[in-house]
Amino acid sequence: MLKQPLTVDEVVGVADRYAALGFQTRGDLGQHFLRTPEAARALLERAGIPAGAHVLEVGAGLGTLSSTIAAAGHRIWAVEKDERLREHLTERLAPFGTRARVTFADVRRIDLDSGLDLGSALVSIMPFDPKLSADLIKHVFTCSRVAYGLVVVPSASAELLSDRADLVAEEVDGIARSSFWPPAPTVLRVLAISRRSTCSN
Repeated sequence: MLKQPLTVDEVVGVADRYAALGFQTRGDLGQHFLRTPEAARALLERAGIPAGAHVLEVGAGLGTLSSTIAAAGHRIWAVEKDERLREHLTERLAPFGTRARVTFADVRRIDLDSGLDLGSALVSIMPFDPKLSADLIKHVFTCSRVAYGLVVVPSASAELLSDRADLVAEEVDGIARSSFWPPAPTVLRVLAISRRSTCSN
């Protein structure tokens, strides 16, 4: 358990500070934390979300991406399974008021349809476990209110998404392993996820 609290307004080096304090990441959750707000801003820019759109983040972690999304004026629903992060993540997003919602649960046990607007986006750094990452993405897209997404995943996850005929996963960028603490154990991809059109000529 982390003994030394972190300040809400600390936006640089949060992951590195957790590392220095001896925080143990959970391998069963594929847990790795984004190290800088600059990397979060680059991902958000790449996502191209319309102003004020509703965004779902799965695995919000230390809130680096969540707070960047909220600061840009979007509404964020941050879902995190690790209860150890409750105090930090709640405090980190508190300044954004009703624009930021935090839920501590497995996303597969949440009624996403009742909590998201039509046309919502998934923007997440998924667990660095290829199968878990692909399974969570597939689950999120069973919610008809999620229209598209931008996700960071291990490279093997893209292939595991190919069995969903209704989804298109396109690699749009890469991201350095060193952008995370602990460093990512494998090559990462930034994927744009969209729903395949069912229209035919």
